[in-house]
Amino acid sequence: MEDTATLDIETQTETEDTAFSFIKDLHEARMTKDNGSAKKLTFSDCCERLYLSLLILETMRQFPDFKGPVQRYAKKTIGFETYKFYRIMATDLYNFIYFIVGTDSAQDKLKDPKSAKEMKRNTRVPVNDLNRYIRSLASGSSTGPGSLFIKLESALRITNSDYKAVRRSVMNWDKQTRSEKRLVATRLIFAARAKLRSSDLIDDFEKWAAIKNMEKASVTDPEPTVSKPDLAGSQQNLALYRYLVGSKNLALTKRFLQQASNGQAASSGMVQAYMPAIEMIDDIVQAGPAYVNNLRALHKRAKKS
Repeated sequence: MEDTATLDIETQTETEDTAFSFIKDLHEARMTKDNGSAKKLTFSDCCERLYLSLLILETMRQFPDFKGPVQRYAKKTIGFETYKFYRIMATDLYNFIYFIVGTDSAQDKLKDPKSAKEMKRNTRVPVNDLNRYIRSLASGSSTGPGSLFIKLESALRITNSDYKAVRRSVMNWDKQTRSEKRLVATRLIFAARAKLRSSDLIDDFEKWAAIKNMEKASVTDPEPTVSKPDLAGSQQNLALYRYLVGSKNLALTKRFLQQASNGQAASSGMVQAYMPAIEMIDDIVQAGPAYVNNLRALHKRAKKS
């Protein structure tokens, strides 16, 4: 039975590039880490998230210094290209494909198995073409996947006009201006935060966006906004944050502050980057009332300076 199949565990031994030592070689499914997680997903959810994951990989692939992370993720996905079993040690992308093209036991793991099975019977994913594309990502070869993405749009019933616009722009990436690329990337970032917040791709994608400065602050997130405080955002202030969070966390700390200022949720990677500052405050609280009062007094002095 597929449900009782032993999970394959694969260890990667590739050496990371020094410049990108923050990116993990081993990608383990997070959004689909167990059957309980999958129970929150519908068949349509899996289709949409599969499509967005591929758009993210294709976008990051356009940057030579991020081809390495894309290759490693693709290799981890294509290692089980028959999609016969649910695999916790594969990527979320692999499991999304499994939920869509797998046998009935795959759809049994989803939120509405009956509807999922009915949709699966009417879904024809071009698996061979999809595998060829993922293999090309794994090998680092250049491909023109435009026709595949159009096929997937139809097969996966992608109707979101923003996603289609992103696909058209990504397929013509070299013809886009810098401003147009940032607009496209920002739309994709918003979609990823909404639909792939806990996936194994989001941290690398957020780091890519931060390092390459691909998010446009002027673009409105379709998510509801709330009244926002004016958090420190100047380069001088951000530079001082290195004393609180460390130099390696500055890029994602900047993104964390921007998200908080805009009343938007932050990814786990951003929160982890800001954790040293949070831990510092917690240490002060744990030390007792006297230390808390000292912090409050210091804060008042800082606001008056």
